Amino acid sequence: MHFVKGSDKIKITNIYSSNERSDMMKNLLSKVFSKKGKIQIEFCQNNLDRFLNEQTVADYGKFLSNPRIQYKEYECLSECKLCKKTPYAKVNGQIMSGEDSQDLLNQLQDELK
Repeated sequence: MHFVKGSDKIKITNIYSSNERSDMMKNLLSKVFSKKGKIQIEFCQNNLDRFLNEQTVADYGKFLSNPRIQYKEYECLSECKLCKKTPYAKVNGQIMSGEDSQDLLNQLQDELK
């Protein structure tokens, strides 16, 4: 930061190197022109406990580490009838369910495309 004294005011200006400006511009452009936004996923803890096994837990962990995904796990999402029958998640507010946990994961992965 650089301070410039005026008549009775102090003006603060930012001084950036050309690399910093370039990086800032790239970040701005990638955010503005990104075709693919973030996906918000909500999981029911009871449903996950019911349908996930060791293998699918690892697969879900890899999937959820994607920076485009924001997820939350709730104790209950009040979808009890669905929860007892099939694995499900709320994706951007819409319910998505699968025949099994791998099928649900495949559908969630398709949402990223």
